[in-house]
Amino acid sequence: MLQAVLFDLDGTLLQVNTDEFMSAYIKAIATAAAPVVEPGRFVQSLLASTSVMMQNRAQGQTNAEAFWADFNLRLGKTIAELKPLLDNFYTHQFNNLSRVTRPGDKARQAVQKTLDLGLRIVLATNPLFPESAIRDRMNWAGIGDLPWELVTSYEYMHSSKPHPEYYLEIAAQIALKPEHCLMVGNDMQKDIEPASAVGMRTFLVTDYLINHATGATRSDGFGNLSDLILWLDTMPR
Repeated sequence: MLQAVLFDLDGTLLQVNTDEFMSAYIKAIATAAAPVVEPGRFVQSLLASTSVMMQNRAQGQTNAEAFWADFNLRLGKTIAELKPLLDNFYTHQFNNLSRVTRPGDKARQAVQKTLDLGLRIVLATNPLFPESAIRDRMNWAGIGDLPWELVTSYEYMHSSKPHPEYYLEIAAQIALKPEHCLMVGNDMQKDIEPASAVGMRTFLVTDYLINHATGATRSDGFGNLSDLILWLDTMPR
């Protein structure tokens, strides 16, 4: 029996060119950090510590803790001066990056349909950003005001996509068995395959496919968000 739907954000509910967004993001955050750390060194450290965070699978350590432990090793004493600058960046400047995104077609309708069916909703974006940045991106997608039961961010999660532990942790946090969850995403390798591996049902959103060489036939359903809205009516509840 389906009880909850997990929605990916980028490329699923939010239309974004990942390369364009990351280029604008890195430039903006490096500029914010420039009074304390030379931009080249900052970017190199940021990317390296993010890579370390992405390998985190230690249930005793959040993604944020994994990131900052490594970031501290790389930047040392400058962290004390740097952290307020980064906090200010996420509070006052990150939202400006909305210019390189736009809401996905039917994004809000798809989530609202889920709620209308009496299902619980989870924002299952890769938890590599602070919650404030993820909330901003949800607002860009036009779905930030909806009653999300869980929003995965780096402060609270202990692993990330494509690790199966990420999906198991979501199920545990909402107190459901994986087989009672549906994962909706546009990335076969990060959304569909690992969610399916732990027993979740899956729907592949085909508008902005990523890593789809294995094909849509390995998901339980596939199509655009309009197709998802119709498909949800066929799911046993």
